[in-house]
Amino acid sequence: MEPNLLVIIPLLLLTTLVIGIGAGMILGRKAPWIPRKIVAIEASTVSGRGAFALKKIREGDIIERCPALEVTDKDIGGELLNYVFYGKTENARLVAMGNGMLFNHSSTPNVAYYREETSLGPELVLYALQDISKGEELFYSYGDEWWTTRQ
Repeated sequence: MEPNLLVIIPLLLLTTLVIGIGAGMILGRKAPWIPRKIVAIEASTVSGRGAFALKKIREGDIIERCPALEVTDKDIGGELLNYVFYGKTENARLVAMGNGMLFNHSSTPNVAYYREETSLGPELVLYALQDISKGEELFYSYGDEWWTTRQ
């Protein structure tokens, strides 16, 4: 009796697919939750562009996780100098991706951030210091050191 290839091949493909999906679910890592549609970039009430809340944000909520590239201060110049964060060392700078580099400064900020090391590299995690209303502009403090390096 000859094997029926029209039955064996689809059955083999289906079995392989089921095993692959199962292995992916068991071995796969869960991606970190990243909030969506919380921030819009619009004309700022302070200067240039700014970040605004698209909905109410509660104190402690993560607003955005910004992947960052760590470079040296020699790699940064011109206008980009105004949009980078200090890195781990005196000469290191972080270039944040996403909306993180467009938040304006306030001496009474409603947002703060911390650096988190991930398996893919550093991230800046922006979170609410207080409840923030829909439509409110989001600010963090650039820090005294930032202002002393500017005229």
